[in-house]
Amino acid sequence: MGIRNKKQETLRRLDSKTLDARFLNEIRNGLNCSPFEAEAVLEVVKEVYFPFLDEQSVKAPPGKVTLIAVSADEPAGKSVVDCEKQSVCLTIHRGPEDDRILQGQGAAGFRQARILDLCQEALSQGALLTREDLAYRVFFVSTRTITRDLNVLREINPDVMIRVLTK
Repeated sequence: MGIRNKKQETLRRLDSKTLDARFLNEIRNGLNCSPFEAEAVLEVVKEVYFPFLDEQSVKAPPGKVTLIAVSADEPAGKSVVDCEKQSVCLTIHRGPEDDRILQGQGAAGFRQARILDLCQEALSQGALLTREDLAYRVFFVSTRTITRDLNVLREINPDVMIRVLTK
């Protein structure tokens, strides 16, 4: 039996009341993980989520959005669920230039004017956008609408589409 150290006990009690301690307890008890496995899971969660949850983290500037997209290094035909992902910052609205396109050509013209640039911007950051990314995360339309826009772009300039799709 050792000498009781009240300061150490107080520190342990305080440490057990942190979010990290709660998370570790939930992982150990809920998933029956070892302390080592629970710590490893906590570190991965911090690495993946904390850059986006931190109040002082750099936020995307106006007109830009941060998305998670499939890595450009992934082979064709591999399930999206199994692909490595990475975050990209895309310029959704370029300012007065896009306002003029919206006024002159409407929403469809705007989408068609921006799709190739957005795909190229993602590719330059090492990622690929899917129809679902463009439909549900960027333009808030259906995937059928994006497919129609891509067909229009293929008809207008097939050479550009071939170069973009084969890069």
